[in-house]
Amino acid sequence: MTPLRSTAAAAAVALGLLGISGCTDSGDDADAGPASATLTAPVTPPAPSLAGEEEAGALSRLPEGTATGTAVIAYSGLGELRAPFSGTCSHAGDATVVEGSADTARIRLEAEPEGVQLTLDDVDLSTSSDLATGRYDVSGAHLTLDAPLAHDAQTVGSVQLEVDCG
Repeated sequence: MTPLRSTAAAAAVALGLLGISGCTDSGDDADAGPASATLTAPVTPPAPSLAGEEEAGALSRLPEGTATGTAVIAYSGLGELRAPFSGTCSHAGDATVVEGSADTARIRLEAEPEGVQLTLDDVDLSTSSDLATGRYDVSGAHLTLDAPLAHDAQTVGSVQLEVDCG
């Protein structure tokens, strides 16, 4: 065997032995557990920022009259309603109300300077949620709304409305 080959062979044997010894169990720390066991508290997401005066002001520009469009309302753990919407847009004092039906559900969106609420009544479900800040765009008679739904300082779903009023 040439000196280069014997050196290469010796290196290969040494690496093989290191690999084998790295895979064997010493038996000393079998019950030691993980090297680093750190307990952490569950992370609570921040409370959503609720809609208020600015969002109510945007919705106040909607004209009164018939409302038609689409509604998508999703609640975590419950499901999603996605259906054509028909109803009315109206104003009462500082409040703007968009209410009507989508499939079998009755929907009422009420926006006041103190906040925006959505009430949904459907088969086996009746719930009311605050709306968080999001997209509240009014262009002429058209409303584009996309916002999280909140209850007890937690996000519980979302609402998307594309509605024409007047």
